[in-house]
Amino acid sequence: QYDLIVDDGFELVVQNCTGCHSGKIIAENRADRKGWLATIRWMQQTQKLWKLGENEYAIVNYLAKNYGPVKKGRRAQLTGIEWYELEEND
Repeated sequence: QYDLIVDDGFELVVQNCTGCHSGKIIAENRADRKGWLATIRWMQQTQKLWKLGENEYAIVNYLAKNYGPVKKGRRAQLTGIEWYELEEND
């Protein structure tokens, strides 16, 4: 329904965030604790987000845990592909 992972802090995020935007916009973003806190501060300064008070810590924990940066190395090896030999043109 909210496009969010159900985990500790989920209810607080729904109560404090999804009134202004969909959960999908949260799920599409990634940040560490510092990044999420900066996003919250930006919303407070420019978008009229209220002070989160004692809920802020739990909200940032939820966001950083479930929507933290994704470390990616090389792309996964291709599988399930039927390869064929190319003919050489002389």
